[in-house]
Amino acid sequence: MNESEKLTDNDNSHSLDRTSNIHASSTPLLVEQTWWQRPLIWGVFLVLLFVLREFFLIGFLTFLLCFMIRGVVGVLTRAMRRQRDDHRLDLILTLVVFFLICAAFFGLGRFFVPPLIREGKSLLAQLKDANAEQVQNTLLANTVGKWKFDSLYGTPDDSRYQTALREFQTAGRHGNGLYQEFPKLHSRLEAEFESNYEQTQVLQLRSDTTVAGTPLKQWFLETKAPELFHDKSDYYISRWRAKQASTQKPDELVKLSQSPDFESRRDEQIRQRIWTDVNADPVLLAQLTDQWGRAMSIQAWDNFRSSPQYKTQFKKFYETQFADAANHVPVDYAYFQTLAAAYPKGKPAFTAAVQQHDKTKPESAAHQQFDFESAKKLELGQQWWGTSHTVDWVRDHAAADGPKVLEAGVQRLDEGLGQVVRIPIQVGTALLLAVFMLIEWHGVKSGVAGIRNTRLRRVFDEVAPGIVALGKLMGKSFQGQVLIAFINACLTLLALWLIGVEYKFVLALLVFVFSFIPVVGVILSGFPICLIAILQPGGSLWMAMQVIVAIGIIHLIEGMILSPRIIGKIGHLHPVLVIVILLVAEHFFGMWGLILGVPVAIYLIRVVLLHSPIPGIYEPEPENTSAEVAP
Repeated sequence: MNESEKLTDNDNSHSLDRTSNIHASSTPLLVEQTWWQRPLIWGVFLVLLFVLREFFLIGFLTFLLCFMIRGVVGVLTRAMRRQRDDHRLDLILTLVVFFLICAAFFGLGRFFVPPLIREGKSLLAQLKDANAEQVQNTLLANTVGKWKFDSLYGTPDDSRYQTALREFQTAGRHGNGLYQEFPKLHSRLEAEFESNYEQTQVLQLRSDTTVAGTPLKQWFLETKAPELFHDKSDYYISRWRAKQASTQKPDELVKLSQSPDFESRRDEQIRQRIWTDVNADPVLLAQLTDQWGRAMSIQAWDNFRSSPQYKTQFKKFYETQFADAANHVPVDYAYFQTLAAAYPKGKPAFTAAVQQHDKTKPESAAHQQFDFESAKKLELGQQWWGTSHTVDWVRDHAAADGPKVLEAGVQRLDEGLGQVVRIPIQVGTALLLAVFMLIEWHGVKSGVAGIRNTRLRRVFDEVAPGIVALGKLMGKSFQGQVLIAFINACLTLLALWLIGVEYKFVLALLVFVFSFIPVVGVILSGFPICLIAILQPGGSLWMAMQVIVAIGIIHLIEGMILSPRIIGKIGHLHPVLVIVILLVAEHFFGMWGLILGVPVAIYLIRVVLLHSPIPGIYEPEPENTSAEVAP
């Protein structure tokens, strides 16, 4: 063996010795570092999520849009057989995909958002006018009352039905059923009318009152400026004194302070100064302009409600509803106005108005049947409610807890409707952030990677792979889940339209949101759908059963066809563990905890704790030990 070969062998042996020493010494060091680093890092991550929970929607939408657009761009680039480092092609494809997504959002928004807002406002108005007793009576009449009525009297062609109807009218009870149903009818029609006409009418009236500058300034000086002055009176008064001291002589300032109208003149000058400050701040001016617009809209709508035009428009709307038998409007407009004037005077006055109307214009057979069935169904339902021992516990708690439950439901619906109104703004913000990030995508990547060359290299090496893996897990999970939720919502919308359930757009939105919640999402979305199917005019247990069957079929389609093909087996947890995670996540993060809790838990359990692979997302590297190195 020559000298060069000996030197080479010596170098290789020394190299192997160094490698073996590094592995032997680094393994315990890594264990010593990572046992506390990972819990600390993910603990800080969860704390940050909790602190920033108010910004989840914009942040989550921005992340999801970036992930989806980058995924589509990658597919297109591979299909074109081009390199991903072609920045010009990458930018062109990104902008094209972004434009198509914006167009899709615009089209969906024009189709879904207006009827969604109208239905939400109508439902909210009805719930605000209702009370727990009315809701309870409607449930009893449309469930137990209807079942007992059908078993006792059958259909209008049945002899038992005809006999009971004649007895009902002979007893002088004509009008009792209509009296019970009239508050719901009146509230529903007004709510639907206002929800249909409010948006267009307000926009028209708002545009009529918009005069350049003057109305906004006058509104600000009369409404907002006094509020701002009151909140920071010491600050504004001190500024005013400093201004006066610099522009006027001391004796003039003393003379001014001794005048009878000193404070009013000072306050007016301060309000004018606040208006000048607002005009100098474009962001604050835009916010105040939006507040002024909403205030003018509310004022315009209130003025419209007290005008003759409102009554004319409502009459047209009512006649349209009366002409459609599916809307369950039993009386014409003139009769409705008579009953509306008599109802506040009490039941005797109402029934007297009904009987007087019968003398001049006898009611049709359909109206008489409606009156009879409404009264008898409620009577049978209340009779069962008061005598059945199977509902003792429910009956005891209904009186005390019913108003609280209804109030909580109205509050949640009001908050949810407010969120729906803000969704276009939040989606627009997310789109804007996403396009800026995507345009500078390579710069963002290089900037983040540059952290590795700083003193934070060790933290970066520990955190970056985990964040990337978590991002891939959440991105792939929700990319598929968005498609599944959209299909579920569309199928539900179609099913509710076929069955005849009202507020189908609001209920379809609930299905879309709750489709992101594993295991319990179908129950959470199904309960309000069944409740509406019972409470709506013409509702019944049979309609609720049809809804349950439809939801079951849609859920089977999701579980057996959509989910396996779209999402696959990215990560599965035991249903009991899922429910525990959802309870904990909802307590700390609310609705977003229900949506994001399971994907985050899957990552923490499988990657952080168990170091288990997630196919296509996280593949842990095999641990090197000194035993693997040749001696």
